[in-house]
Amino acid sequence: MSQLTLVGLSYSPWTERARWALAHHGIAYRYREHVPMVGEPALRLRARAPRGERVSVPLLVHPGGVVRDSVEIMRFADAHGGGPSLGASAPDTERWASRVEVGLAATRARVTAAILADPEALRESVLPLAPGPLAHLMKPAGALGARFVARKYGADLGDGARHEATLRAVLTDLRGALSGREHLRGDAFSACDILAATLLQGVAPVSHPRVRLLPAQRAAWTHVGLADEFADLVGWRDRLYAASDAAARVRIAPAEGSVSAPRAPA
Repeated sequence: MSQLTLVGLSYSPWTERARWALAHHGIAYRYREHVPMVGEPALRLRARAPRGERVSVPLLVHPGGVVRDSVEIMRFADAHGGGPSLGASAPDTERWASRVEVGLAATRARVTAAILADPEALRESVLPLAPGPLAHLMKPAGALGARFVARKYGADLGDGARHEATLRAVLTDLRGALSGREHLRGDAFSACDILAATLLQGVAPVSHPRVRLLPAQRAAWTHVGLADEFADLVGWRDRLYAASDAAARVRIAPAEGSVSAPRAPA
């Protein structure tokens, strides 16, 4: 199979799930950053979606078609990549995906409202379209884009307390499921860990090269109160990233006298 293309939003927990799984399996791909609202027509063309059907990122494009869901991309990576399986097709993966989605929906609403309330976050959001001084003039477009996202996903921007309570409940469930362990599925790193770890993007955004956030955007994604309350989970998430990155480096390290590269699907 020739090189893949992943379309996503670098700050999005859903996109990060897909990128993490592809990195875990050493699968090479081109990355294309999506621009909400402005990029919708191109995204629809890439997705080969019928008129009226909602399309979203991440979107993985390959010669045989497209994969249009983050969990499905994780399953694709399991099927085509090297290294240990993430078990993305196991029943508990779907259960955790459903539970985490509740928290992420609350996060999307809270973060969108925070960006709309911060002129600097709006300016940062339009930098892909209008870099430099022009970005200040494009802040209304940033607001339009944020409201477009809210409408697209049915986000209620006016009930911050309810969104906080919803996210707290999911985080409490995660804490109970871990019970001090490092993995949700026995002793092995799995798709469930990725799903749960990326939920924490809306609590304390991870510092990682794949996840790009400018200062005001990072502030919008951060929930200081929940970050303090669930500092144990934030630490767990950071340890997962460190261990996963270290394992990936070992898997793709060339043997003496040889050259290797991340594996592309066959």
